[in-house]
Amino acid sequence: MSAKTENIKTPKHSSARNVRPPNAPWTAMRSGTSGRAALSFYYSDSLSRIPVREVSHKNDPKADPNIETSSFGLFSTCDRGMRATIVREGIQLQFFCTNRKDGRVLTGYYRLGWYYKLPHSGLDDYMLVAKERRFVSPGFPLKDLTGYLYGVRLDKRFRTFRYIDAETARRLVRLLKDTPDATKQYISEVHRLEKLTIKREGYVYHNRYTHFGWDVAHIPMRL
Repeated sequence: MSAKTENIKTPKHSSARNVRPPNAPWTAMRSGTSGRAALSFYYSDSLSRIPVREVSHKNDPKADPNIETSSFGLFSTCDRGMRATIVREGIQLQFFCTNRKDGRVLTGYYRLGWYYKLPHSGLDDYMLVAKERRFVSPGFPLKDLTGYLYGVRLDKRFRTFRYIDAETARRLVRLLKDTPDATKQYISEVHRLEKLTIKREGYVYHNRYTHFGWDVAHIPMRL
């Protein structure tokens, strides 16, 4: 999944108001009736034993899934069409998978809570934030989940995302909740890779010199 990352330089001093949801201008996600969920693919970092997003890539670092802020599409332009569908249909669950040595693995999920429509873009461009998140390591190979999912195959090739039915989503949530939570390890590893990249290249995320956080979210939100 290749995505343009917002080119943000963090100001030394910021007096921006708190834009973390549930504060304005975020809108609470409505619950759809279909129960289906989204499954998103992201590139993981080869320098990490934990399947975090690809931070250290010199030319194409990734901002999503932005576990630090529990967001998707806040600091990147990744999968705009999927984000619009999530808001339009009231999809509550977004699962994540990535490619590792043994193929694609299921790594975690967001339970989405809020969205923000980017103003003046002329597009249905929505930023998403989760009210619940859980990530595991090393993840579950998709090819090994077919039996657990009563024949549903998640390992069929797809590029950046696909949709899955409500029963499959329910089973995946149960599986991830029954697995030790590694979310804090993910965040620590992202920060380690950011520091490593800054030391190596002098910058990270295309000339951005620090990590992502709510203190700079007002910039991509154009507030």
